[in-house]
Amino acid sequence: MKLLMRSFVLLLFSFMAVFPAAFAAEPLSGKTVYVDAGHGGEDSGAVGNGLLEKDVNLEVAKLVDEKLKEEGADTVASRTDDTFLTLEDRVAKASKNASDLLISIHANSAVPEASGTETYFDSAYQAADSERLASNIQERLPDALGTRDRGVKESGFYVIKNSQMPSVLVELGFITNKTDADKLESPEYQKKAADAIADAVAAYYE
Repeated sequence: MKLLMRSFVLLLFSFMAVFPAAFAAEPLSGKTVYVDAGHGGEDSGAVGNGLLEKDVNLEVAKLVDEKLKEEGADTVASRTDDTFLTLEDRVAKASKNASDLLISIHANSAVPEASGTETYFDSAYQAADSERLASNIQERLPDALGTRDRGVKESGFYVIKNSQMPSVLVELGFITNKTDADKLESPEYQKKAADAIADAVAAYYE
């Protein structure tokens, strides 16, 4: 019997050595992340340099969703196409699905000279956790995009103020700035942004 058990253990370790991915822990297993692509439908969001914010938000949100699933998370998308949702609808959907985190993805606008990436949190609910998630994202995103680091900021945007879970709103870059807009339009940089956000979520749970 002992010989049989020893043989089984050796076989198991051999299998793990050949197929390590099959035994790799999924860091976000059991976590539900709500990914909110800002604006949509009749609400284009910011407009600049031939881009509509709603389209940029959706493309990056889809990639974030995909990456989080690879990490083992359950994900809920506010929208998966060019659909209009009220702010109330977005918050309600996150709560209905018992989401553990909410990430709202946006692009900024201002004068053409303004540029960079910033992440917002609100102190109305689980302020410390929301700020920690925002900091994790902001530590990674400007480096991934090669954009100006505008820091972590506090603001009462509706979706993060009224959500009952740690929540952040990410401003990827300025759609009204040509350099930022070129990156926001680029599939390569969209993926870099999504990977940085997903990595930040994984780090939040470490």
